[in-house]
Amino acid sequence: MEDAQKKKKIKIFVDKNNLATVICHSCGHAKQLDVTKFINLNKTLRCRCKCGKSFLCTLEFREYFRKKTKMIGHFTFLRDRSQHKIIVNDVSRKGINFSMLTVCDIKIGDILEVIFTLDDTHKTVICKQVEVKSVHNRLIGCYFTCPQWYDKELGFYLMNTDSRVKKSPEEL
Repeated sequence: MEDAQKKKKIKIFVDKNNLATVICHSCGHAKQLDVTKFINLNKTLRCRCKCGKSFLCTLEFREYFRKKTKMIGHFTFLRDRSQHKIIVNDVSRKGINFSMLTVCDIKIGDILEVIFTLDDTHKTVICKQVEVKSVHNRLIGCYFTCPQWYDKELGFYLMNTDSRVKKSPEEL
């Protein structure tokens, strides 16, 4: 069991001041560290606790937490109004990552309208305009072009830690 825990990477979120709180999963000891020197280092780090246990971690320098999901939706190109089905992989207050179910000519800088239904109890429909920031085959990363500082529905959804992530697209 200890070997499996050593191999499991723990994701540590870094705040806007480049401070990360590292928590030992063996004893619960927490320590806040300045991780500025690791900003451009995209590697797994080995942490050693005062209890003697060590573990692997990766630093997440994102501004906002991304919630993993598996929600069905679609996007519409604003240039020609063509629609394409998607699966939303994760969402944050500033952006979205999704997989296209069909191939289309999508490029960095394209402006889209994305519509998807949250898997919350109200089945809230989210409609956002986004700009494409990354394209890797069918995996698309976007940021919201007009992020509302306070988006009530999305904010409540992101705060809810009850994970309803489905196991496969067939379950959607």
